[in-house]
Amino acid sequence: MKLVLQIAAFIALFAVIYIVILNGNDSITLQLWAPKVDAVTQTVYHTTKTLNLAFLLLGVLGAGLFAGISLVIPFYLTQMEQLFAYKRELERSSVKTDTSTSQVKVLKAKVEVLEKALKDALNNRY
Repeated sequence: MKLVLQIAAFIALFAVIYIVILNGNDSITLQLWAPKVDAVTQTVYHTTKTLNLAFLLLGVLGAGLFAGISLVIPFYLTQMEQLFAYKRELERSSVKTDTSTSQVKVLKAKVEVLEKALKDALNNRY
């Protein structure tokens, strides 16, 4: 699933780049503010801005990438915190396991020493 999403993201990115290349020479006029009416001359004014279409598309792409990353970062950080907590818990449990394993080995060694001492005591008695 992750691979399919990455491939779709690259295809979308290349599609935007292709459209930017095709529209590199075109420009678009945007109306930025509502019309203003001059009461004396009865003339309507619009505040407009003429932009290169390729620049506009790249700006929209950049804004979309920023918004997407900004939306995903909190979830990513939460997952990383949970992962680190899980790793710490695994380390604690492995340390406990190692400690109990070493304690069992020490106890086995003591039992062997005591068994040998008991055998030696029994052999020296008779």
